[in-house]
Formats: sequence, C-alpha cells, structure tokens
Amino acid sequence: MKVGYQGIVGSNSEEAAQIFVERLNLKDVEYIPLVNSQNVIAELENKNINFGVMATSNKYAGKVEETVKALKGCKKEFKCLDTIELPIHHCIFKKNKNIKNDSLKIIASHIQALLQTKQFRKDKLPLLQEKEVEDTALAAKYLAEGKLDDTVAIISRKNAGIMFGLELIYENVEDIKDNLTEFKIYSE
Repeated sequence: MKVGYQGIVGSNSEEAAQIFVERLNLKDVEYIPLVNSQNVIAELENKNINFGVMATSNKYAGKVEETVKALKGCKKEFKCLDTIELPIHHCIFKKNKNIKNDSLKIIASHIQALLQTKQFRKDKLPLLQEKEVEDTALAAKYLAEGKLDDTVAIISRKNAGIMFGLELIYENVEDIKDNLTEFKIYSE
C-alpha cells in the first residue's frame, strides 16, 4: 500500500498520513513524500499511489489554495475516505546558535504557516521579509543544507527543525492557540 502525502518527512501532512493509516487499519504501508498537492493528485491519477493525503483548510488561515487548485484540475474524481483536524504548532528556527537574531532578514515557510503566524511575526520579527517554500519541513531541510542563506529563519513543526539540526528561536508562534488544520485522505 502506498500513501502519498503533501510535504516531506517531518511535515504536518506526514503526521496526518500516519493517523489515517492507523484509523483505516492499512497494512504494509509505504509513505511517499510528494511535497505539494499537485504531485499528490498526479500520483493518484497515474495510480502510483493508493491513497493521497492533503491539507484542505485551516481554522484561522482558511482554505489551502494549492489543494483547492489541485482538486479542481483533476481529470477524475477521487473519493474522500476520511477527514481529521490536527492541532498545528509552529516554531521559528535559524540555522545555528552562532547566527545572531538581528542578522536575520527573511522568514521562509509554506504560505499557510506564514498566514498562521502573521501577528506573532509582526510583534516579534517585524523586519523579516516573507519567502514562500512549498512545505514547512522542506524549508527546514533547505536551511540545514544551505539552500537558504544564513540570514533566513524558517517556520516549521518542532520535530522538523530538530531533525534537521536547526536552532530554535521561538516555539508555538501560531496566532491562535487552537490552530487546527483539516486533512483529507483520498483514493480512487
């Protein structure tokens, strides 16, 4: 059984995929990180995966537009097998402890994470310019690998930042404390 999901290892969608697998009692599962919703739909259409997991909306930031667009562009209709809401907690990381916070110029993450942390960032990091990345965990990976400059901070789940060896600056930076994102699992 192949379960594709929006994001990479360490993403919220990976956690959602794991919950769906348990809830649906799927066995012998291979998780396939597909970065974005368009890739999930393409892999479902090409029958390279059996199930696809995507974020569909957030309580605070609204619909996940990349998923809306991907579903509208489908050549066939997929069944939604289950829906869950996950609490989403964001953290801000920099590359390492040697980088001074006042040298940071950019904050990079998925558009949803940027939307969900707007007020916190306005209060604590008002000078940082936004940069969109396809996935929160991917932003952490890019910073760790040097694909993002040392003057960039990222927003991701805590586990992703730690997994990629980044330095935590702020924890639980979402603007609303009951920040919930809806995820759905689709199949043919």
